[in-house]
Amino acid sequence: MSDTLKRGLFHMSGVLLVVAAAFFLPRMALLISLGVVTFIVFALELVRLKVPAVNRWFLSFFWPLLRKEEASRLTGTGFSLAGALVAFLLFPRDIAILAVSFLAVGDPMATIVGKHIGRTRLLGKRTLEGDLACLVSCTIAGFIGYFAGLDIIWPAVLVGALGATIAEAIPLPINDNLILPLFAGLVMLVI
Repeated sequence: MSDTLKRGLFHMSGVLLVVAAAFFLPRMALLISLGVVTFIVFALELVRLKVPAVNRWFLSFFWPLLRKEEASRLTGTGFSLAGALVAFLLFPRDIAILAVSFLAVGDPMATIVGKHIGRTRLLGKRTLEGDLACLVSCTIAGFIGYFAGLDIIWPAVLVGALGATIAEAIPLPINDNLILPLFAGLVMLVI
């Protein structure tokens, strides 16, 4: 299994755990839990980056799940948690669930498909094939949520999936794990 696929499956499963928790925990319990976990992850990341021995230990265990540049900077995990936390703070529960679901499936699918079969380069390292994989996977996740009874109209699902894809596709200086659920949630809220 390629490192890209391992990273994608790790990302997907971790963020889907947050989505699952949103179905079972009361809002305040979810926000507190997510806030504490986000704080702990960022605190550990900062310690890791400041203490070389801790970073070496961390890399010995997690190297297959990291991008090369993450050896010396923050990983996407904290940004995914922060994006989910802010989404659940700002948006109604069902919109936040879909926005975070889009992060869970769209971002890793864009990377996996883009790296393995992407040929048509767009902005930066992005590929048309990866962006289409993001759009399709977000749309499927959105309609699963819609048919599962989330309180959202189907045009909002489509606009949210498109918003998630745009947020993933545009190379910004801010980590897309933070931006994607916020942009997707915002456009769904406006519909």
